[in-house]
Amino acid sequence: MIANGRLLLACLFLIAVWADAGHSSAEILPIYALLGLYVVWSVTVLLMVWRDWWMDARLAAPAHVMDVAVFMLMLYSTAGPSSPYFTFFIFILLAAAIRWGWKETAVTAGAITAAYLVAGLALGSGPELEVERFILRTGNLLIISAILVWFGASQWVPWRHIESRRAVEAAREEDGFIAALRAGMSSVGAGGGVMLWRDAGGPEIEIVRISGGKGTRSDVRRQTRWSTLPGSLLFNLPKNRVLMLGDAGRWQFLLADGNLSEGFRKLAGVGEGLAVPIATGTIEGLAVFYEVRALSTDHLDVAPRVARELAVRIQDATLFAAVEERSMAKARVAVARDLHDSVVQFLAGLGFRLEALSRSPEAIGELAHGIADLKDTVMTEQRQLRAFIKGLRTGMPISMHDLTRDCASLCKLLSRQWTIDCRCACGSETGFVPLRTQLDFQHLVREAVANAVRHGSAKHVTVAIHRDEESLNLTVTDDGRGFAPDKPIAPPASLNGRVREARGELKVESIEGRTSVIIRLPLERAE
Repeated sequence: MIANGRLLLACLFLIAVWADAGHSSAEILPIYALLGLYVVWSVTVLLMVWRDWWMDARLAAPAHVMDVAVFMLMLYSTAGPSSPYFTFFIFILLAAAIRWGWKETAVTAGAITAAYLVAGLALGSGPELEVERFILRTGNLLIISAILVWFGASQWVPWRHIESRRAVEAAREEDGFIAALRAGMSSVGAGGGVMLWRDAGGPEIEIVRISGGKGTRSDVRRQTRWSTLPGSLLFNLPKNRVLMLGDAGRWQFLLADGNLSEGFRKLAGVGEGLAVPIATGTIEGLAVFYEVRALSTDHLDVAPRVARELAVRIQDATLFAAVEERSMAKARVAVARDLHDSVVQFLAGLGFRLEALSRSPEAIGELAHGIADLKDTVMTEQRQLRAFIKGLRTGMPISMHDLTRDCASLCKLLSRQWTIDCRCACGSETGFVPLRTQLDFQHLVREAVANAVRHGSAKHVTVAIHRDEESLNLTVTDDGRGFAPDKPIAPPASLNGRVREARGELKVESIEGRTSVIIRLPLERAE
């Protein structure tokens, strides 16, 4: 905006001199030369700073000095205190107020006003000096200087307001941390963003990333070296540039090498953008915004407000999660007690009843075998339910070793229930799985096997489990009829609903005689 205004004023001044017939040819040629060079300078600056925040900041002070120098020269070269370049004074002061603050604006106003007075006095008195007009314009300069100095001291940055937290909380289907980052992106006009934080002094970093409109959340479980930023900054890694505001509000031109850690580069994962540190009494972190529309030094002015808002939202989301976890813990204990006092006791009684029936004289041959098989099924269900109740009471996650064991037991149960060959193909997995994911896993396996038998007439089903850093991956493969190759495959509604509630992904792949249901369930913190 300032560069465009400079160029327009330079062209306007050149036209004004050309239209003024009060100068001789000998007087006008130096003025033409001066204004012509100023137009060339203005075009050069405009081309250099166009969409380049680094050059815009670099050339701000030299361009400002050049503007003041041209103003003074034009005062001496034209009509002095009655010069038509009075408008230029306002442009220079307004540019200083927008770029810096009241101190720089006051210094500029004092220098130009002094130059104006000296120019008027140097041209002498008498007819050449219109005293009344000179005094009136000097007063105008002082009044305008006071107004623009005040503007520089208390200017309001016209920026998009960050979305209200109430609007974020209304969209509860989205993670509160992802919603906070999305609001920050909206406030700075970014197409993507990364927000990472940790408890103050803690080693573990949690990460939220939004790319292509899709938000993901994960955590880095290993010890990660990461240094907090000294302040908000603009960075361009390919050009090795960093620009930030110092303590006195002055720009600091730094090199990315030596000022941005390798951990920052890896975690941010972008080449250019705006980095905003986040800090409260309990957390520390940063937000990185990239693909920002018209990225400029103005973003450094709004960055502190965005940082404060993001810190408040992280604290709110953390508090909400803690309250929710406490409520869920109470609910888990209540549900565990009800299940133990009703369903488990019923299954135990049913097991004893079947044991008594198996010992009666009438229980012989095929009937005895059926009763024994039914008793084994009931006891298996009871053991799984007891293990689940224990998890509800403690809230502790289950290890992959235990989950694999439960999967094998569940496959044996489903084999007897559906009269098929159901096997668990799992390796020696390590790590833990949250209780909620374990429950989803059991229901999904049961439903997927039931679908394979009822709708695909499958005789052999294989259940495979794999855990990576971010998710539990489940694949159920059967030898049923499959789907017609010319028809689109719609995921089963019963499976799709549960997977969506778990914020997971579901995919069905099928050829004749083979169908695979591939499910990805994201893992929460499970230490």
